[in-house]
Amino acid sequence: MIGVPIMARATDEAIAKMQKASSEADLLEIRLDGMEQIDMERLLAAAPLPVIATYRSRRQGGLGTLDNRARSEVLITAAEAGASYIDVEYGLPLEIREELFDRCRPGRIILSHHHVNGTPEPAELSRRLRNMAAGGAEVIKIVTRAHRPEDNLTVLGLIPQARDLGVEIIAFCMGPIGSLSRIACVPMGGFLTFAAFEKGEESADGQMTVAETKALQETLALCE
Repeated sequence: MIGVPIMARATDEAIAKMQKASSEADLLEIRLDGMEQIDMERLLAAAPLPVIATYRSRRQGGLGTLDNRARSEVLITAAEAGASYIDVEYGLPLEIREELFDRCRPGRIILSHHHVNGTPEPAELSRRLRNMAAGGAEVIKIVTRAHRPEDNLTVLGLIPQARDLGVEIIAFCMGPIGSLSRIACVPMGGFLTFAAFEKGEESADGQMTVAETKALQETLALCE
């Protein structure tokens, strides 16, 4: 599956972008951390596809400045308004994560962690995956920044490990060198990857457009 991030400042802008992206996407990720005005009920009622509600903190590479409690309330509001998935950062305090799990059924949780400065050693990533999987989420998201081509292989190596643990995973690298892992994540068994619906709408560096991603995935499939 391909998830398309929706970067907008206000509800009307987000709705217009959702409509534009819906013909190319399987899921839409609404980046609530970039929004200055949100009518959550109207926003999610207008969504033409399943939605991931994400409020990405600055520490995790996003734009969000709200404190932990306020962030959790935004996500709960999104869940109650009909979001299919809620992105919960693993770095949130345990009591807040547990509350989010209680109020948003576990099957709707994507438990995420971003290593924004680099790619840890394989053993450290495997340990983090096991710890995150033990939290009860059915989908884990681990993203790193690639500084070397082999960082792609390190992160993609989490996909079979997640399968053995019985959880779905989103695993790829940010940055220009990480583009390979964005393409290979889904063909290797990952839950989804992310791609912008057009140039200039990227939510992270190294993110390609949907058209580019699909074309490269098709080329990869021909090489099998």
